[in-house]
Amino acid sequence: MKTLWKLATCVAVVLLSFSMYSCGDDDEDSIGSVDELVGMWEVVEHSGYEIEDGEREEDNPSYYVGRRYELKSDMTFNSYSRGSSNPSETGKWELKNGSVHLIFYYPNDGGYDYEDPDIMKIVEISADKLVWEYHWKETGWELYEKETLKKIAQ
Repeated sequence: MKTLWKLATCVAVVLLSFSMYSCGDDDEDSIGSVDELVGMWEVVEHSGYEIEDGEREEDNPSYYVGRRYELKSDMTFNSYSRGSSNPSETGKWELKNGSVHLIFYYPNDGGYDYEDPDIMKIVEISADKLVWEYHWKETGWELYEKETLKKIAQ
């Protein structure tokens, strides 16, 4: 009888561990879909700052407003400086856990920078509006940007 009780307890523990694992909150954090993101997006609002060695400097929003991101269905992207029709940067993009990962292409440095993508967390998305934020922090330096973009083309 004790052996049967131990076996039942072990089975219960194993089943409980599987049920706890499957109840993660990954789905709650996930926002957006590839279909929603594909298109040409233009920055209409920007806020951000940089802190270096304790000194905080606010971004100049007019530098960023008008910048465009073209997220293509083949999972490549182009970014355009304000007013330019030629891409200033290119690369690949992925959607992971509610964030857009921009993997930039640097031909002179060996290709795609898979080790250090820009991870843009999606805060809000609709058919014609995208709000994302970027935050990077390391010893002695921090960068934060939040942008509101409008979809200007499919």
